[in-house]
Amino acid sequence: MGEGFPRFPGRAPSLGRSSDFRLYGLRLNRLGGDAGHVRFPCIAEGIGYFHVPITYSAQCHMWELRWAHDPTAAFGSLRNFLASQREDGSFHGRLYSTHLRGTDFYHANWGDAVGAVLAVHDDGAFAREAYEGLSRYARWLCRTRDAEGTGLFDVVDQYETGQEYMSRYLAVDPDADRYGWENRIRLKGLDVSVYAHQLFAALARLAGRFGEAHAQAHWEAMRARTANAIRTHCWDERAGLFTDAAPGRLAPTGVKAAVGFYPLLTDLVSGPQFARLLAHLADPSTFGTPWPLPSSSVDDPLFDARAEWKGKRHVCPWNGRAWPMTTSHVVEGVLRQWHAGRREAGPVAADLLVRYVRLFFDRGRLDRPTCYEHYNPLTGEAAFYRGIDDYMHSWVADLLVRGVAGLEPTAAGLRVDPLPLPLDRVSLENARVRGHRVAVRRDGDRVVAEIDGVRHETRVGTPLEIAW
Repeated sequence: MGEGFPRFPGRAPSLGRSSDFRLYGLRLNRLGGDAGHVRFPCIAEGIGYFHVPITYSAQCHMWELRWAHDPTAAFGSLRNFLASQREDGSFHGRLYSTHLRGTDFYHANWGDAVGAVLAVHDDGAFAREAYEGLSRYARWLCRTRDAEGTGLFDVVDQYETGQEYMSRYLAVDPDADRYGWENRIRLKGLDVSVYAHQLFAALARLAGRFGEAHAQAHWEAMRARTANAIRTHCWDERAGLFTDAAPGRLAPTGVKAAVGFYPLLTDLVSGPQFARLLAHLADPSTFGTPWPLPSSSVDDPLFDARAEWKGKRHVCPWNGRAWPMTTSHVVEGVLRQWHAGRREAGPVAADLLVRYVRLFFDRGRLDRPTCYEHYNPLTGEAAFYRGIDDYMHSWVADLLVRGVAGLEPTAAGLRVDPLPLPLDRVSLENARVRGHRVAVRRDGDRVVAEIDGVRHETRVGTPLEIAW
């Protein structure tokens, strides 16, 4: 599978090794399609029970697979769910080849994922499919999860966010961790509201692309409403973090979780708020652990780094374990702020990315790469007790391409803006962006980009804008 992807040859072994192992994991979990409800090539979430397409991880696969020269599996990661979309507009949480029973439901950041894929492979047919299916999904989301029109969206059980056993749900129901999939709680979820914001923004862009002015205005209005709700009801000044909101009074719950950084994926974070978010990432009493990033703050009363929830070890606890899923979101958010011009984000994103990549190597050994569901944020030890390695529940390769080489596709062309990483010499080869051949070489602070053989130069910290 690696032949059709960008690669990091030569030096910076941990970065190159991590990229190579990620491509290996994608290949290991690739599903070929033409198998009942799994109609299109895609990636399974993992091994064993997880060897099926699952919405919560499909969003991650689209970020990774967009760098493949052949976008079939990137498109297929969404197309499978569109082909089986329920009549009410919702998606099955997972797809089985022979049936669609007991598929549950998971929220996912479809808007960003579709935008990321189209930025590299501008395919009109896929854009139209995504727009129509995700419009139906967005209407279902508004109808069932925000019927009162607040702009914030309901979480109705601890499982549908993909993040169970954590204090954020107990803030609205002390028995939330005892329920199954019965939809018995109601929490205005920060993560799902950010996902909705990004979905509405993507739909507005796509509607504009197709000349549907009325629809564009509608989706932009939905985006603006959710933007205002996140700013107004989810920032907790005392905590210095965004949090979920309690329904009804729409006040922040104050529970500090890694999803509190998810607004970094948007343009909604003010300068003072951004400074406080960065401070949390450095504070060992909240989220500044040696191995990034605890899913719940270290000062959470139920925090546990050993995978125990209320004294019992669990399969998938989110009360403090470092989950690559949330860490990839947070690294992505800080990287996105760097590429948006906030230069103070650079050293933080660089540090997070390096420590995130190292997390996947058992005790730092490059000959022992891992990709488990979750890790101890204090020691870096993987969840070996689970036996679930090669778990594609996050993204890595895309962060390396955009953080190390600095490749950021734009509407006009390509921005080259690598992070200030402590690298002597590193190169990225074999990249393709909208049919253009791209390579980047870094030698200290000197950056050389070649686009279709034409050479461009800059320095780390000075973005290079290249129009097609």
